[in-house]
Amino acid sequence: MSTVPTPDLIFTGGAVLTMEGSRTASALAVANGKVLAVGGEEVLAARGPRTDVVDLAGGALLPGFQDSHVHALAGGLQRLDCDLAGVHGADEYRRVITAFAARHDGPWVEGSGWYGDAFEGGFPTRDLLDALVPDRPAAFLSHDCHSLWVNSRALEAAGVDERTTDPADSRIVRDGTGRPTGLLLEGAVDLLSLVRPVVDEARLRQALRQAQSTLHAIGVTAWQDALIGEALGLPDNFEVYRAAAAEGWLRSRVTGALWWPRGGNDDDVARLVERRARSGGRFTTTAVEVVQDGVCENLTAAVNRPYVGHPHETGLSFFDPEVLAENVRSLVREGFDLHLHAVGDRAVRECLDALEAAQERTDRRHQIAHIDLIDPADVARMARLGVIANVQPLWARQDPVLVDTKLPYLDEGHQRAHFLFGALHRAGVELAMGSDWPVSDPTPLWGVHTAVNRTAPPADPHALDERSQRDPLLPDERLPVLTALQGYTRSAARASRLDHVSGTLTPGRDADLVVLDRNPLDVPPTELGTLRVRATAIAGEFVHEAWDRTPTPTA
Repeated sequence: MSTVPTPDLIFTGGAVLTMEGSRTASALAVANGKVLAVGGEEVLAARGPRTDVVDLAGGALLPGFQDSHVHALAGGLQRLDCDLAGVHGADEYRRVITAFAARHDGPWVEGSGWYGDAFEGGFPTRDLLDALVPDRPAAFLSHDCHSLWVNSRALEAAGVDERTTDPADSRIVRDGTGRPTGLLLEGAVDLLSLVRPVVDEARLRQALRQAQSTLHAIGVTAWQDALIGEALGLPDNFEVYRAAAAEGWLRSRVTGALWWPRGGNDDDVARLVERRARSGGRFTTTAVEVVQDGVCENLTAAVNRPYVGHPHETGLSFFDPEVLAENVRSLVREGFDLHLHAVGDRAVRECLDALEAAQERTDRRHQIAHIDLIDPADVARMARLGVIANVQPLWARQDPVLVDTKLPYLDEGHQRAHFLFGALHRAGVELAMGSDWPVSDPTPLWGVHTAVNRTAPPADPHALDERSQRDPLLPDERLPVLTALQGYTRSAARASRLDHVSGTLTPGRDADLVVLDRNPLDVPPTELGTLRVRATAIAGEFVHEAWDRTPTPTA
């Protein structure tokens, strides 16, 4: 005869937001790493002599946040290298790069996190980086990971000069004489791959530990890594994830989206099937990422109409639509979920065409990531096809990078079709939310703030100006607070095929939890970005604590 276990933990003294619809409670019990019960006084009455009763002190308990689209090792490496993410502006970049180069005597100076709006014309040049690092090669990835800023020594090391042709899916930015300016776009980043320092296994392990610690501190207990493989100048991260899971130090659950190469064929399908079979435990690879276009800021996002001021430029479709459809069909046939990168409205349509043409499985978890622009006619179609919108809400505000380096290229119609979260939600499209870290800050509460307000959270260093903070981007596209929170919990879990174990505070699910200092359903919407994570737990064990709390087992 089975008996109900005695709780190991009981949370009380605040709001328990289950993310099962709008259901809330006042107490939650945990036993053996699982949610045991959710309710009120009856939950507290079940405590035993060794139960730790946790006082939420008026705060809130939620399912642990999940990031639906993140590049965790890239984020960890950014923290270990010259990290420009915490500052903004050319002068600040000069200061940080100069100081880093003086402290590090390695053969290369590498880093990431710069924003184009900090530079005249929206792009940095090799001449500026030559002045900061004159003695060795230097390479800095942009915050959106679509552009690499290099100095002359790096170009010389790679043999890139006026005679070098552009790779098929990318561009070498040049001046009026044909001389490379020091900016490599999209796949041109790989021109340096053979000469840049190799990131060894020890460094990758250090980066993953750093990333996991960073994400735990902001309440993230699981994530979907949107690039498993070697691409875009990043090293292959598959084996380090496998090792972390096998050795037990990967505490979070991670769903990997395996990288689909340009020119992929049946051999690549078989290779990804084999990789999927070798993953397991807390690291599974049930998805495949296909990148269909670039970004609007460098005119590589695939759009339906020409960019303003560039009448013959409509961006790049990295896969011919017919080839994309055949690739998708092959991957769906093998049981993969598709994780499709599409920024421009033409790329979104091409991805929807490919998904509609594929022989679908009953349980679909296909998703299109980013969707900066979408033709309103495709919103209802997305709902009809059951495609998940994997969105990065922190981008949906009028910050300098959007206003100065993106909007000038978009006509009035495109500007009205910009991050249509509200329209997608009203049409019945499920929204799973992520950060694309290190493209943007990974803090889920900042994403919630922007999704709800369409303005920047107060402490974001890249959006401290009045317009970013006060002038909403398309205010009719705001989301309800609960919908935004579900985007980081229930819907994110579904997108990652983790909804059977997490995403809601349901008895029997993993006790992956985040404790906030206030209830996000009660604070004014403009204060959502000021909420703080007090603690994060995975399977009932705290992996991050930022509070003064003494365990209080009952007598």
